[in-house]
Amino acid sequence: MKTAVLINDTSTKAHLGCRVVVSQIAGLASSAGIRIATSASVHADWRQHQSLVETMRAADIVIVNGEGTLHDATRQAKALAEVGPFCRDAGVPSVLINSVYERNDAEIATACRSFDKIYVRESISAYEAREAGLQVEVVPDLTLSSDVMAAFRAKPRVAGIVITDNANRDVGRRAMEEALVRKDVSFLHLDTSEPNNPFMAKATSPEFVFMNTGRVTEPPPPQRRTSTAFRAFRKSLLKPHMLRRMKMIRQLNEPLSSAQILSRIATSRGVVAGRFHAVCMSMLSDTPIAAMSSNTSKMKGMLTDAGAARFLTDDPKAAFHVIADWKDSDHVAVAAYVEKARRDAKAMFEAIASLL
Repeated sequence: MKTAVLINDTSTKAHLGCRVVVSQIAGLASSAGIRIATSASVHADWRQHQSLVETMRAADIVIVNGEGTLHDATRQAKALAEVGPFCRDAGVPSVLINSVYERNDAEIATACRSFDKIYVRESISAYEAREAGLQVEVVPDLTLSSDVMAAFRAKPRVAGIVITDNANRDVGRRAMEEALVRKDVSFLHLDTSEPNNPFMAKATSPEFVFMNTGRVTEPPPPQRRTSTAFRAFRKSLLKPHMLRRMKMIRQLNEPLSSAQILSRIATSRGVVAGRFHAVCMSMLSDTPIAAMSSNTSKMKGMLTDAGAARFLTDDPKAAFHVIADWKDSDHVAVAAYVEKARRDAKAMFEAIASLL
């Protein structure tokens, strides 16, 4: 097995989608003959850890998980982009995979040209990257290559609709206010209650993970949101729909296992999704969705690629109505997109292995 360092290990967060993504990276890499021996947490800047830098120099390849980080020329985005020039100078192949690319500057574009291969998740990111002079390929988000929904697809659907929170606070706030007036809606967050990644096989998990505090053999449990009944009451007091609002706050802070989150998505009548990975999980379970804009164009890009762009709306009332507008042809289109995602993910890692 060749050895790899993974930069931007987002599975150190509690987020369901991030944990599935990193487990897929490790599993698909292993199938292609590459072992993720070391990773750097999303919270750690690789440039600040000399022992990690030396580990990267000694690796057969460095893999950067772009995920939702490479946008707006942020400090984190610049750190990921700088892996390319570092590895080029060190004589180590490097690839950027599973990435958004949006609203970045010339400095980031120049740095990214040093990667041996770049894979973005959807066509809008591909357009922006190509406009910046980058050669990229599109491979759908790696959650779509997983089988995490297999155990839940046969479960019967319930009458209710699920709505998730949103990284875009303005869009999310308006959607939640609309949900409060509907009795058939429940609220869902995507943070898992397990202390460690339940999707990561022991055989493929990294030997070491670099956190911002240094190298560890096992990442500490991530910090999760908590809410008491008193806090829910205080935040709802004298506001419209007080009792429903209290329920919303409790449900959005309720500790849920991965299985509970996946089951909620798979058995609902539909999902109004403010979270990108809630859309991905809904696609895996063939659950009707109405997607709302997030902090980048990733929703629009993915749904356009899947032939389901008409299910993206920032009108909260329309979002709840569009759930009922799914047709057989929409389910067929999404199923074809999921199958394409599986094929493309496998082919991507085979192409990465060919660099070694």
